[in-house]
Amino acid sequence: MQKKFTTKEVVIVAMVAAVIGVVYTLLDYAYMPLSAVLGTVFMELTFGIYLLSASLPMYIVRKPGFAIFGGLVTAGVNLLLGSPYGLQLVLAGFLQAAGMEAAYAAGKYKGSMKEMVIGAILSAVLVLCRDGFMWSTPWVYGTTIAIGVIAVRLLSATVIGIILVKVITAALVKTGVLKGFACARA
Repeated sequence: MQKKFTTKEVVIVAMVAAVIGVVYTLLDYAYMPLSAVLGTVFMELTFGIYLLSASLPMYIVRKPGFAIFGGLVTAGVNLLLGSPYGLQLVLAGFLQAAGMEAAYAAGKYKGSMKEMVIGAILSAVLVLCRDGFMWSTPWVYGTTIAIGVIAVRLLSATVIGIILVKVITAALVKTGVLKGFACARA
């Protein structure tokens, strides 16, 4: 496996991450009002969407560093577009990416379902640790709701996150833009 970044990989991942950053900004403004109406546990269903910044670039390229690159580009775009969540987006993007990087490294960057599931779980746990440290979330809601939040977040990370990665990648492969990428050869 070639570990050096190519210009095409960097450009494609930057473009994908920028689009995800725009989507995240739109979701950010909808998240709080929807959370107030639908509840904390229900809103955790969206967590799988928020893993795209790290999981999609890593699945597309399957080389060390691309989850971090994608996560940070997405966070930067999200921040520049005025996300109400501020600089903590960079930390969230990095933590999601760290979980994804660790899982893919352990699996030798094959893009297997095992790597995707472990990466999603590690990413969700790392961001949950950040949430607990910074805001005492989910524990501030009480044990029952906290368990619900954790269960739904892990479910969303593994199911919704993986389905979105597979669907988006398949659509991009059909356009031909990913010709020569690891995901197109799989």
